[in-house]
Amino acid sequence: MKKIGLYLVVLVMFLSGCAVMNTSMMETAETTRPGHPKFGVEYGYGLDLTSTMLITSVDNETNFDATSLLSLPIYGMKVGVGLTDKMDINGKFWVSFGGMGSKIYLKHRLPYGSEKASLAIMPGLTYVTTESDDEDEGDNFIEIAEINSFGFEIPFLATYRVGKALALTGMARYSADFISIVEADIDEAFMLNRFGLVGGMSLELGPLYLRPEVGVEMASQKYGNFGLAPIFAIGAGFDF
Repeated sequence: MKKIGLYLVVLVMFLSGCAVMNTSMMETAETTRPGHPKFGVEYGYGLDLTSTMLITSVDNETNFDATSLLSLPIYGMKVGVGLTDKMDINGKFWVSFGGMGSKIYLKHRLPYGSEKASLAIMPGLTYVTTESDDEDEGDNFIEIAEINSFGFEIPFLATYRVGKALALTGMARYSADFISIVEADIDEAFMLNRFGLVGGMSLELGPLYLRPEVGVEMASQKYGNFGLAPIFAIGAGFDF
């Protein structure tokens, strides 16, 4: 029965909506020239905040447990513009299984005496939301709550430019998400601490870029232990 109940919860999460955090980088430590725009789209896998709130304990024979984290697909887009020689401002929006999220962030290039390497910090604010409907599965009535997340993140980026058409970037990030769950008889909140490590490359042809990346997201769950989730994303866009 425990296994059946878990499968129903996961099924409802997929059908009704999930709060998924976009954990991708899709940036280099280099900044856009003042007044110049940039635009990009991406597909990848982000951290599911729903499972960190709702899955408490499950059968060991299943693929889900309270010490692992669930990654789900996201579809996103971003826009940005250069503010100064060392700073640009950006906005990102994404959707996943009925949920949606957004982020606004600044990228500030740090002083570093190298022609090929760049360092930057990229602080930002995040918001993720989903409101799932009640589901009636025969004799089982499942109610999945509305989940909202407000948070901030502080990424540090390092880029090494191999050539005009290729740059390699690594990112280390700390994030804090203030997550609330609301039902008719539940009003609960907690803070999720996350750490991310991402590596990727930027393949460029003039202003056009293609950026694949991989990494890992680490987080402390509400009911479980410190867990891991994979990060994978690929994006394309223009950086003028």
